[in-house]
Amino acid sequence: MIQAARSMGVLTAAALRAPWPGHDTEPSTKPRLIAMMAITLLTASHGAWAGRPLASDEAGTTDEGYCQLESWVERASGERAPVLAPACGIAPGMELGADYTLPGSRDTARAAGGLAFKWVPKAWRVDTQAGELNFGVKLGAAFERPAAGSWRAAEAGVLALATLAAGDHWTWHANLGAARARISGTTAALLNLALVWTPSDDALMFVESQSNNRRDVFGGTVNTVGARWWLAKDRFGVDLTAGHESGAASGTIWTLGFGWYGLGF
Repeated sequence: MIQAARSMGVLTAAALRAPWPGHDTEPSTKPRLIAMMAITLLTASHGAWAGRPLASDEAGTTDEGYCQLESWVERASGERAPVLAPACGIAPGMELGADYTLPGSRDTARAAGGLAFKWVPKAWRVDTQAGELNFGVKLGAAFERPAAGSWRAAEAGVLALATLAAGDHWTWHANLGAARARISGTTAALLNLALVWTPSDDALMFVESQSNNRRDVFGGTVNTVGARWWLAKDRFGVDLTAGHESGAASGTIWTLGFGWYGLGF
């Protein structure tokens, strides 16, 4: 995952956080799905890379005619949740993606998923003294499958995206938008900020923060650090992240995953 965030990762997480019919509060065993919906993905330049392992999104899309496949396992409070997230470039500057999650505890939710569309027009690119600045927009929706029911809509959202490639080693990402939880009818403002350092062609490290103004529904601010190692440059990489949600008793949220890119169709 709004590949998301926080991008669509926020929406998928909220789908599992929101109270379910017949429940006044969220079950304490439900894992936190903080990883950005992997529909926000790789651009051709490693210096401008975002998406997995970040939860923040980038103003960039997968090349037209190519797809990518990302997957990871999240662990928090003894619970594990595997996630599968493909995305494809359907036209220049346009990307369509999806994600599917199996919660570790399925007493209330059997599965969660999301769909998103990202548009990053070339005409919105600006050359500045600090570096190349790109802008985009992302629309997304999250769905859930309750333990005692069928698939239903959970959230919808929109994000404005900005990415600044400041030289060969530093990249900034900023997302600003809104998400609406269907069950509670609550709308929240979202803000994601990320800084990526690329010390070499084979690795990157990052720090990021995802916040919103309705923590009772969408959870507290999530601060995350992580790294990606390329086993095959711009083709296949593995990554590890560690995050913490403010005000939560779940402790560290770990994710371990991989990304496979440049899959033509």
